[in-house]
Amino acid sequence: MIDFFSYAEAVPTQKEFAICDDNNQQPVSIEHVGDSEHQVIVISNNRSDYSFIAVDHNIPLKRIEGADDNICDAILYTTETICFIEIKCWRGTGWIAKASNQILSTLRHFNKNHPNDEHKFKDAYLCNWKQRRKLLNESHKELKSSFMREHTLHLYISNTINELV
Repeated sequence: MIDFFSYAEAVPTQKEFAICDDNNQQPVSIEHVGDSEHQVIVISNNRSDYSFIAVDHNIPLKRIEGADDNICDAILYTTETICFIEIKCWRGTGWIAKASNQILSTLRHFNKNHPNDEHKFKDAYLCNWKQRRKLLNESHKELKSSFMREHTLHLYISNTINELV
């Protein structure tokens, strides 16, 4: 058993913060907005109840559980909401399918280790800091519907994470 929450760190109270992925085989980290170009912005509205878990390159799922699949970059949560986040830096196509699979793989491991998780809301964010403009124009309604129907997970494709419930 792996307790994902034992890897959590509190996020300092601030209006907004960034999750930074420098794509260097290191865990993602919390940064100030503007400290790096490789950022996903989180609008937190000075709330003090955010916690952050770097998943990929941090939680040893592959070593402990023998996982051979890729996992997402991070989990952000409050008492009510848990949010799975995958950050890509691809210019081309195919990143949404890859990121979706990483979210679902992490969700499987999470559910296996936390079968009684009581978060009321579950979200997933697929982010790509190299395609900022294109993200706004993509709807992916079918993919979003299947995530909700099959996994009870709200799916967002955006580089901005709005305040969690």
